[in-house]
Amino acid sequence: MRLTAGHLLAFIIGALLVYFAISGGYFAAIQKPQPQPQPSAGELVPVNKPLRIALTDPLAGQAIPSAQLLIYTPDKILRESLVTDSTGIASTALPYPSDSVIYVKISKSGYVTKWCTVTVPRLALADAQSLAQNFVALQDVQLGNYVIKVTDQFGNTYTSGSALNFTKLGASVVSVTITIYNTKDNSGYVTSRDFTNNINLNAVLLAKTSGTSVVVQGAGQSVTRGTDTYYMTVLNDDALTRQIIGNQYVKPGVATVTLTFNKGALGAGQTQTFTFDLMAYFDPQYFAVNGIGGPDAVSLASFTLNLQA
Repeated sequence: MRLTAGHLLAFIIGALLVYFAISGGYFAAIQKPQPQPQPSAGELVPVNKPLRIALTDPLAGQAIPSAQLLIYTPDKILRESLVTDSTGIASTALPYPSDSVIYVKISKSGYVTKWCTVTVPRLALADAQSLAQNFVALQDVQLGNYVIKVTDQFGNTYTSGSALNFTKLGASVVSVTITIYNTKDNSGYVTSRDFTNNINLNAVLLAKTSGTSVVVQGAGQSVTRGTDTYYMTVLNDDALTRQIIGNQYVKPGVATVTLTFNKGALGAGQTQTFTFDLMAYFDPQYFAVNGIGGPDAVSLASFTLNLQA
């Protein structure tokens, strides 16, 4: 058979049709969206839901009702103010996305004022699909009841307002132990950080004196403001916590600080007075700059000792 121009044209057209049919299907297969793997029922997934916040006291083993919860986001703007119900639960009106950070200030009379930094959790897929709220658990403890007692190296015990007399003790250098006792079972102190003011809410033994004759050692960081000198010792939370399990005190709630007084230039008949305060919610660095320990700083116990030559 003789190949004509018509035959050649038909062959080319046929080849082109076959090519486009094959390539079109190939590219369509490439461009077709591929199915994405679905999370399993137990896998954690991000959500954007209101929060159900539960507040409990781990020392007493109970919920904390009627506590105020102030919720801040990183812009330091107060977003919500809540109060826990009789079961220690408070629910937000606003949703908060998983993995975001919020700051919660907890306050209630008789309890430690405490800040919590919370990363909003994810939920299991089944919970994300069925629950209207996300869940956050917070804890706080009752604030301890504290008393201060002072003894010297010779075994003498002092009452607040009494005198330590170097001459009567026959020593120019005297060590004293300041003991802070928590008298309330299942209570204590919890240090936290005030996010809005960028300060640490420590428990601090604050010693104040207006004289310069007596030399003090072991009293911690010192700051002079005007004619007054302050000494600050940060205390450990565990030492201030009194916890009883059954009949055994697993934490006795006893904190001690030992100071050494050298009478120095204190002359006969002269007195230099030291006042010791157990301060809560107190930041020594903030005090050094601003003259106060913080906006919530408060004295929990106080003791005065008069040093005499």
